[in-house]
Amino acid sequence: MDRLYRNFADYVKVDSLKVELHFVKEGMVVSESSKSQDKFMHGIRVLMAKNYVDNLSEEIRKGLDEKAAQGIYPTHAPLGYLNSLEPGTRRKIIVPDPARAVLVKELFEVYGSGGSSLEVLTKHAQKIGLTSKKGRPLPRSGVAQLLKHPVYCGVVRWSGKETKGVHEPLVSRDLWEQCQAVMSGRKNNNSGYGVKDFAYRGLVRCKCGGVMTGEVKQGKFVYYHCAGRKKHVCGQPFVREEKLTEQFAARLDEILLDPCDMEWLVYGLDEFTVDRTARRDNREAEITAEVASLKVRLETLYLDKLSGDVSPAFYSETRQKWEAKVTDLELELAALDRAEAVAGWEVARVLEVASEASSRFKSLNSAERRTVVEEVCSNCRWEDGELKIEFNPLWDLMLNALVSKRSDADPKGRQAAKSVDWWR
Repeated sequence: MDRLYRNFADYVKVDSLKVELHFVKEGMVVSESSKSQDKFMHGIRVLMAKNYVDNLSEEIRKGLDEKAAQGIYPTHAPLGYLNSLEPGTRRKIIVPDPARAVLVKELFEVYGSGGSSLEVLTKHAQKIGLTSKKGRPLPRSGVAQLLKHPVYCGVVRWSGKETKGVHEPLVSRDLWEQCQAVMSGRKNNNSGYGVKDFAYRGLVRCKCGGVMTGEVKQGKFVYYHCAGRKKHVCGQPFVREEKLTEQFAARLDEILLDPCDMEWLVYGLDEFTVDRTARRDNREAEITAEVASLKVRLETLYLDKLSGDVSPAFYSETRQKWEAKVTDLELELAALDRAEAVAGWEVARVLEVASEASSRFKSLNSAERRTVVEEVCSNCRWEDGELKIEFNPLWDLMLNALVSKRSDADPKGRQAAKSVDWWR
C-alpha cells in the first residue's frame, strides 16, 4: 500500500479517480461502499507511508549534518569544485575544479574591487567562459548566489551553522567579506520584530489577509491585532491572547482519541511495521548491490582512461556523475541503517499525547503552545470574533477517518469534528 501512496498528493490523486482498489497482499478492497473499518485501516496505512518517507528524509538530513559538522561539504560540489575522495582516506570531499576554479576566483577579485555591478560581472563571466556544470551561461542570480556562498573562503555553512571546512578555499576570507560588503552596501537588514516571544505571532491571519501580531498592553496583557499593510483600515478590534488560547483548545478537543480509537491505531500500525521492516531490508540489499556495481564501473572507466579508450573529458564528466550517484546511495543506506523500526504502540502513543493537548493546552507556556499549533493546525483565521482553523493534512486525514468510523457506529454521534475535505 505504501508503494501506491508515497505522499498525500498521491492519495488525493487516487481518491479523485473514484476507483475500487484491491490490495492483494493486505487482502483488502477499498471503495466508496467499503465498511468504515476498512476505510479507517486504509487511512492508517496512508499515514504510515507518509511517516516512512518523512523518517527516511530526516535520517538523510542527520547524515548531511554530521558531514558538515566535520567540515566536509555534505552534498554536490558548488561551481568551481568537484566531488572527490580525499587521498589516503575514504572521505569524499570537494576539490578545486581545474577548469573553473581560477575563473570563479577572478569573479571575486573583479567584484571585490567595487568597480563592477552584478550585471557587468555577469557579462564578464560569459566573456571569460565561466559556465554552469551543464555548460550554460550563468544568470545574474547565479552569479549573486556564487558570491554569497561562504564555501569559497573555506567555510561550510549548513543548517544555519558554520564550520571550518577541510577543503581548499578559492579566495581569502578578507576578499569574500569585501564582496559581501560591496553587495550589501554595508546596510543592516533589521527584521523589525521585537524580542517578546508571542505564542501565536505569525500563525493567525485576519479576515483581510493581514498577519495578526502581538502587543503588550499595560506591561502585562497581550493583545493581537492585524498588521496588514493595506491602505484602508481593517477595522478588526484587538483580541486578548487568552481568548485565542480558549478557541484553540476547543478545536484541539476534536482530535481527542478514545480507547477504542487507540486500539484501532495500534492494530493498524503494528501490521504496517512488519511489512515496512521487510521492505527496508529489501531496499538495503538493492542499494548495496547498486553501489557495488557503480564502483566496478568506476574502476573499469579508470582502466579505459589509462588505455586511451576514453577521452580525459569524458572520464572526468562520467566519473563525477557516477561518484555523485554513489554518494546519494550511501547517504540513503546510512539513513536506512539509522532509521529504527517504530512500533505501532509507540506511534499511537505520540498521537495520544498530541490529542491530549486540548486538556492541558492552557497550562503550556508560549513556546509549547506555539509548537502544538504549528504541528496540528494550518490556515488559522480570525474573523468577527471567531477563530477558524483547518488541521494539517496528517491530522485532518486522521480526524476524517475517525469521524467516518464513529458515524457508522453511531449515526447520531459526533459529526462536526470533520474540518475540511482537503483531498477533494
